[in-house]
Amino acid sequence: METQVQGNPKVAVPANGKVIVSEDEYEDSMIDMDDFDLAKIFTPNINMDLSPIPSPAMVEQIDGLLAKGKTFRSLNDRYVEKFVVKGNEELYELLGSVYGFMLTVNESPYRDHILKRMREYLSEEHSIILQESTAIESVVVRFVVPSDRQTAFNYARVMKVAFIEKIAAKDLAGYIKGRGGITKIQDTLANEEAAKEAKEIAKKKLSLFKKLVLASGKTITDTVEIPITRKLDLVSAGKKESYFEFAIVDSMDNKNYRIHQVISVPEAVGEQWLNYISQAVLGNDVDSIQNNLDKLREKLGITSGYGMLPGDKGYIAPGGVTQQPEKQIEEEIEAKE
Repeated sequence: METQVQGNPKVAVPANGKVIVSEDEYEDSMIDMDDFDLAKIFTPNINMDLSPIPSPAMVEQIDGLLAKGKTFRSLNDRYVEKFVVKGNEELYELLGSVYGFMLTVNESPYRDHILKRMREYLSEEHSIILQESTAIESVVVRFVVPSDRQTAFNYARVMKVAFIEKIAAKDLAGYIKGRGGITKIQDTLANEEAAKEAKEIAKKKLSLFKKLVLASGKTITDTVEIPITRKLDLVSAGKKESYFEFAIVDSMDNKNYRIHQVISVPEAVGEQWLNYISQAVLGNDVDSIQNNLDKLREKLGITSGYGMLPGDKGYIAPGGVTQQPEKQIEEEIEAKE
């Protein structure tokens, strides 16, 4: 196989590694590809530097840009120190003064009249309607900051925390700074409110669990007689026992169980055990659980008793009809809610 190639080329390899071939010194020739040896034309130098070398102009431009960046960094640091840090400190002092004003209003014998006048002013001058039930910190802060709803909301939350924790007005600025600023205090309040909501849900789940157990008990007709020797009473004298008793059992074949002991425990202990069970088996959608309880009662024809209380959906007063011989769990549930 023959092909047309250039013979005797001159090859130059500059410092940047770019290969340059001097075409004007080529001579036409015919070379047999079977005898063609690239090494005879160009043998690379393995020690040559193929990395680009920055030009002095590039180095100067980069250094200039980095210098400008450092200047902006310095300006930003000065801005943060002058306007953010010192500005926040002045803001905390201002909030301390507003908080002191709020405490003065709260302790005044004319408190309700002052708050009424503030609400009237906000309504007439700024079209801001606040209810009589609005917290004092919200009314006072909105009176001071009527033009910015979000800012007033943020300040009011800080004062609410300070009010709850009984912080003195003169200490509020240091308190806010020590807590990491306004945002951190707001986060703390949000976490506390979430924890309070979770506690309320847990309490409702415990109540619903007991009512579900009692309602489903209407379908249970078989009973087991427990010998007195297998009963254990752990309730101290004068203490109230739990409505539900608990049993220690083991499984023979996942169908039949041996009952070792039935235990009466104090009310507080029973509540702890039931609470553990209710939190494990019930979800947090208490409205859905309540709906299922209402349907179960309707299906079983329960209109009173079995944990049902006046005000529950479908409740009908028994009208003197004697209920089944069970302890008055209804009274216990009502007392705890």
